[in-house]
Amino acid sequence: MTTTPPEAPSGHEAPPPGAAEPVSSGPRVTREEAKDLGRIRRSLSDRKIAGVAGGIARHFDIDPLLVRVALVLLVFFGGGGILAYVAGWLLIPEDGSDEATIRVDHRTRTVLLAIVGAVCALSLVGDSFGGWSFPWPLAIVGLVIAAVISGTRPKPHPGPLPSSGWIPAGTTGEVPGSSSAAATTSTYRGYEPPTPSPYRPRPSDPRRRGPVLFWFTMGLAAVLVSLVATLDLAGWDAPPSAYPAAVLAACGVMLVVGSVFGRAGGLIFVGLVAALATLAASAVEDISAGQVDAQPTTAEQVDDRYYVGAGEVILDLTDLSPAELEELDGRTIELEARFGHVLVLVPEEGLDVNVQSNVEAGGESVVFGERTDGSLTGWHDGGTDTRIDLDLTVLFGQIEVETKEAA
Repeated sequence: MTTTPPEAPSGHEAPPPGAAEPVSSGPRVTREEAKDLGRIRRSLSDRKIAGVAGGIARHFDIDPLLVRVALVLLVFFGGGGILAYVAGWLLIPEDGSDEATIRVDHRTRTVLLAIVGAVCALSLVGDSFGGWSFPWPLAIVGLVIAAVISGTRPKPHPGPLPSSGWIPAGTTGEVPGSSSAAATTSTYRGYEPPTPSPYRPRPSDPRRRGPVLFWFTMGLAAVLVSLVATLDLAGWDAPPSAYPAAVLAACGVMLVVGSVFGRAGGLIFVGLVAALATLAASAVEDISAGQVDAQPTTAEQVDDRYYVGAGEVILDLTDLSPAELEELDGRTIELEARFGHVLVLVPEEGLDVNVQSNVEAGGESVVFGERTDGSLTGWHDGGTDTRIDLDLTVLFGQIEVETKEAA
């Protein structure tokens, strides 16, 4: 007697023998897998330096280009990109290995990577909104703690015991549960354990390869540079760093576009060159040498800030009349010399002065006759209600505030 097997439901036909199972169109990484940072492995195939970006991208199932762009941006906005890459290099093992340069167990690695991510996020927020700089001391302390933890090599888990339950004394033959006993039992019963399915690599990225967007990016960069030059000619005093910054902005925009529509080959190199040119131009802008000698006779001539990179800044307020001094009431005046000397002369009467002297690296402060190495605060009572605040800063050098009889 023969029976006809029921037809398989439409839409669920079994694949032919030997064919690979279809890949689901949904996300290939679950939420729990993404949260388990200890599973990240540095890529051996998709790597520019150490495979950190490629490994992170594979873990979160995103394009590696997005990770590389994010790390570069974190370098310039807060500095966390350097910490993130170095920490990944030291903490994340390579493909096929469970040991990194800093050897910690799986759970500790997850916690340390989460801490590194939090520090990078804080550095980005602080640089963009909060006004604080990148917490390098905290980063160094974290790396030291990680190195100390790695000093004790984690013991491997012993794994399951060869048997379960109590074995009576005097039992002969193979220990129940051992590999040889399991093999014998399997053969005796005619049962063979199923073989594990072979590893199927992730399907290749179908997006186009090569410099698909390179010339589009160069055209956009030319437009942005021309726009900066036009605004400069129209009256805007464009800094030298604005030109390479325009090229850097074009590369950043097209790198993001390239992560979706195609590989923007060569743009990472162009972007790095533009970034270095922007930094160099910005550094040249900040470097100024000489002497700033201001002797205003009216309150309008007193600027809110005086700066020199290397040299001397002198501000003499003793030529101001009592009426002009009253116009300064409530103002804060900043003077800064990165390397050099800051000198402020104030009248003995008619002006109350609150001084905050900041020596950031090395030098001394002399405020109304009081001398000290480093920073200092001081107060001068001019017998009036008119008050100004002086915010004085040097990296290396000397800060002086003295009283002088009015002219």
